[in-house]
Amino acid sequence: KQWYQRRVRGEFLTRALGRLEMKHQFFYESLASLVTANFLRSFDEQFRDYRRRFREAPMADEKAEVYSDYCDFVNERMAEDMSIQTLGINHSGCDERECMNNECTSMEEHLKEVMRLAEVSFFCLLFNNAFLPNGEAQLQKDMMFRERLTELQSIATLDHPDIQVPARYHREAPWTPAQYHLNLLPAFKSPSGKLSCILSCVFTIFKLLFIGASGLTVLDGTTDESSVPGADDLMPVLIYTIIHCNPPNLLSTIEYINCFLPRNISGQDQYMWMQFSGAVEFIKTMLQRST
Repeated sequence: KQWYQRRVRGEFLTRALGRLEMKHQFFYESLASLVTANFLRSFDEQFRDYRRRFREAPMADEKAEVYSDYCDFVNERMAEDMSIQTLGINHSGCDERECMNNECTSMEEHLKEVMRLAEVSFFCLLFNNAFLPNGEAQLQKDMMFRERLTELQSIATLDHPDIQVPARYHREAPWTPAQYHLNLLPAFKSPSGKLSCILSCVFTIFKLLFIGASGLTVLDGTTDESSVPGADDLMPVLIYTIIHCNPPNLLSTIEYINCFLPRNISGQDQYMWMQFSGAVEFIKTMLQRST
């Protein structure tokens, strides 16, 4: 009986600690949004100037240069602003001296979050100009691509000659959790927000493939490392998922992210982005063959 009571008490404390951490994170994100908004308002005149330069820039690469200048300006101001620096201190229980010297990972993550909020604020006001710089012509191109993908869905089966999803992964089709993340693309306006949807899609496919391969291995009673999914397993599933999800404005989304790609993308995130971009290029080839 005492053992059972200790177990129940332990589970209760674990759940309470989880709720406390969630409340702490929610409080920090709310406070970070408020402080960042006040921080951005402190140089509203310069902010308006960057927005004007961005709207007046005729070419995408010129818009990207203006946005790069804006990011450099925000980074310089963040290093000088005490409210931004103070907000990061001890928000994750780290040492104050390390935070002030920018030597802890918590402070680094905090500054990334502030920069993300600054990016969201920038692109929320300039989204139409940044996302569809060519206006109606670009929108028509997206609509035509989506219509052709809709036609391709009827023949894009798991065994299609250009797709050929390995048979051991057929049970997980059509990978609805991964499609869910792509369906969220229109809800985000910032490049990093749209990129996060795509990365979540690719990562979810990896997890589902791993679960499928692991389940098959367990049933077979083997532990062959070759059953671990790789790039050759990911690509056909990713192509199938994109075709059957068919998110709106897909071509413009890819151009948008490529133009304003977050500076800190590297490693696994960069790999997953390259895989997704490669899958879309392959789909374009499939459409050309079908004409």
